[in-house]
Amino acid sequence: MMLEHAVDRLEMRKGIKAKANDGVKYRTLCSRCNNALLGGRYDPALIDFVNRVSGLLESPLLLPATVTVPAKPHLIARAVWGHMAAVGVDRYPKGPDTEMLREFFLDESLPLPRQLNFYYWLYPYRRQALIKDAGVLDMRGGNAVFWMMKFYPMAFAIWRTDSGYRSNYRDLAQYRSGRPSDVQYVMLDLHSIPHELILEAPTETQAIMYGQEAIVANGRPPLGRVLRV
Repeated sequence: MMLEHAVDRLEMRKGIKAKANDGVKYRTLCSRCNNALLGGRYDPALIDFVNRVSGLLESPLLLPATVTVPAKPHLIARAVWGHMAAVGVDRYPKGPDTEMLREFFLDESLPLPRQLNFYYWLYPYRRQALIKDAGVLDMRGGNAVFWMMKFYPMAFAIWRTDSGYRSNYRDLAQYRSGRPSDVQYVMLDLHSIPHELILEAPTETQAIMYGQEAIVANGRPPLGRVLRV
């Protein structure tokens, strides 16, 4: 894969690129967080969820506009947060919510933070994106700061807003009840699919602002010539 800043990709300019032969990786989590919690406890719930969604997309059946998918939303939210928290190199800032978010990740018995939304939507595209410290300013009123992760077949946005501005996407935060290991039936919209560049490219009514850690990963074209038969 070829990694580049999201702005360079949107403007199709020749920015700095990095090659990642085996996926997008950052060495910013301690071994316990990365192996025991993220990889051993939270990621299996995320992987199971995206595999179920992939199965729906590959199904030959005519499916309704909205379906329910059995999932563990508490663990999925922690997996998404863990992957996004790991984005960056030599980043150790401490903000007003650092301790709260740290405890949320380390202690799965805690409820989902009420000041955060964990939006999710269908993303049937090959291109991957990891965007941290981004902001959206809606000209119709409202703004929010968010982290976002996109990979086939799902996209997630961790949304922090103090202005009351909300997105229209489904939100894992609505499944706050229950225990972390409980399987709940998560709603998923199959027919209303957002554009590939939603919350990445500006629109007529929205401005998007990026921080330093806004990375897009694109699969490289195959080497050699394409054989035609």
